[in-house]
Parts: sequence; C-alpha cells; structure tokens
Amino acid sequence: MEDRIEQRVTVRATVDAVWQLVTRPGWWLPGSTAEPARGPGRATVEYGDDKRPYVVDVVRVEPKGYVSYRWASAFGGDAPAPGRSTLVEFYVRPAGDEVGVTVVESGFASLDLPDALREDEWKGNTGGWQYEMAALRARAEQGR
Repeated sequence: MEDRIEQRVTVRATVDAVWQLVTRPGWWLPGSTAEPARGPGRATVEYGDDKRPYVVDVVRVEPKGYVSYRWASAFGGDAPAPGRSTLVEFYVRPAGDEVGVTVVESGFASLDLPDALREDEWKGNTGGWQYEMAALRARAEQGR
C-alpha cells in the first residue's frame, strides 16, 4: 500500500500569486471560498454548487514557503482525526522567473479503512492532485 503522493508543477507567476492560492484551506475543492490561512486553526470550507461544508485543519504556515493541512477526504469531509485524515503539504520555491510548487499528501496507510478502500483513496487523490496542480498553474499564471 502506497502511503504518499508527491507531485510537482512549475508556474510562471510570482511567489505572492502562488502563495495567495495555496494558503486558502481547501483551495483544491471546486469553488472553495476560504480566506488565506495565516496560522494553525480549523476552517470550514464551502465548495461546489450545493455548498457542502468540508473541514480542513491548517497545521503549519511558514510564510511564502510552506503550508500544511489535514483533511478527511475519505470520510465525507468529517473533521480530521487520527486514523481519519491525511496530511497535505505544499512547498513553494522560487526558481528564477518561475515558482516550483510541490504537493505531498501522506498518511493513507494509517486510514481506518479496509485495504481496498485505502488503495482507492490513494489512487483517486493521485489523479486528483494531477488535475489540481494543473489548475493551480493556470490560475496563478492568469493572476487569479
């Protein structure tokens, strides 16, 4: 069982533009409305047409370089808890005129789910991060 997803993208934008996006708890959820995180805490994120709330815990914020969250994606957006959440980390690194962004999601092996469902969650989030990192690039490069 894989425990970790890691993906990278290079963005032609400023660090500030990228930072404004990755510090919004749940920015990867379609239509997320959260304000940028400035430090640890819990955010209830509304997203999508039905505005279902999703709970995301901001774990750590190191300005313009690192932000991490816990979320319970495998548990219908319940509040993150041991055995019911994964850790999502974003690393933001300037690279000349571009910005490198790495996402790491870990903790799949410790989810309180049957093996097949843990594997499905890992596979689904692997594809999801490919999509979301491409969307991050597009949004940052458009200045949104």
